[in-house]
Amino acid sequence: MGLHDHVPHMVYGPRRSLETRASETDRRDRVLGCLLGGAVADALGAPLEFRNSKDIVALFGPRGLRDFVPLHGTLGAITDDTQLMLFTAEALLRVRVMSHGYRTYYPPTILRNAMRRWLMTQRHIGPLPDHLDSARGWLLDIPALWVERQPDTVTMIALKRPGLGTPEEAITDSAGAGAMVRCAPAGMFPQDDPFRLASEITGITHGNPHALVAGGYMAVIISQLMYGTTIQVAVEAAISRGLYIAGQREPTLTIRDAIERANQVRFAGIDPGWFELEQVGDGKLAHDALAVALYCALCHPEPTQDSFEKAVTLAVNHSGNSVVIGALTGQILGTMHGLSVIPPRWLEQLELRDVIVAMAEDLATEHVPGPEWKRRYPPL
Repeated sequence: MGLHDHVPHMVYGPRRSLETRASETDRRDRVLGCLLGGAVADALGAPLEFRNSKDIVALFGPRGLRDFVPLHGTLGAITDDTQLMLFTAEALLRVRVMSHGYRTYYPPTILRNAMRRWLMTQRHIGPLPDHLDSARGWLLDIPALWVERQPDTVTMIALKRPGLGTPEEAITDSAGAGAMVRCAPAGMFPQDDPFRLASEITGITHGNPHALVAGGYMAVIISQLMYGTTIQVAVEAAISRGLYIAGQREPTLTIRDAIERANQVRFAGIDPGWFELEQVGDGKLAHDALAVALYCALCHPEPTQDSFEKAVTLAVNHSGNSVVIGALTGQILGTMHGLSVIPPRWLEQLELRDVIVAMAEDLATEHVPGPEWKRRYPPL
């Protein structure tokens, strides 16, 4: 049986919205906080990815890296993770537009098309087929997105292979964390099932059940945080959803262990350090990366810029997957607290900040505004 064999998956349509809805202003603030919080942490962690913590101290001092350093010829350079998050968000908005006036639609097709458009910007495939080029969308008109940022190998392999990539028919069996950052936007569509949607996003490139469950967990956590719940409540909601569908124990135990460790550290009044963080995990696997990010967020949960900075710098300054762990931490805390907790100095230097803001504004829109959205987010 596949991951979702007892959940209908042939077509999607709008579901009844949650009765308790965030106000439009609150929703916008949380979406902006999520996307920008993840992007600044992604950019901060990029120069540190899989560097040994001893080397980090030698290069940047005992407090580690605290501010952007030049990378790819610029300050605040985003990685392929944020690039693909943008293309994934665009695909989900295409799906949303298609749900108005279209009888049926199937998200994995739209998602894979979007990721193939991104692959073209990395110069790894030739021009798009005519039927995709005619619905190219606005992101391909951003010159700064046509730069290669050392993309994840598994993602590249999966997108070059034939096939769709679904939770039921995976192209790869990778449990790596390469798809995790792009799962957050799936938590911003209350009319759909965020767990299912994020599993489909993940499965296109990373088909191992652990990766599918971790992606689903991340989307449900974001969905819950959008309505002001605590991390603990959000995680329990995610785990309940995941166990109901998949029965995957390892991701659940890893995440629960990380939360228990974080609570012990906080209640003991201990300042969490890199060594303790590395006992939680290195973030190479999807569920491991989410567990470490939850640990960082729980150790510094206060709604302040200082707390956000401590959580993100803890996340990136260790001997592991600094980019993904940092981005997930930033997305979680940005959704919890909104835009105001992100240090302005990071926002000011962030590459493609205006593009990320524009995407967040569209994601935050409660209703499809009108025909102009079919031009901005065309089918396919």
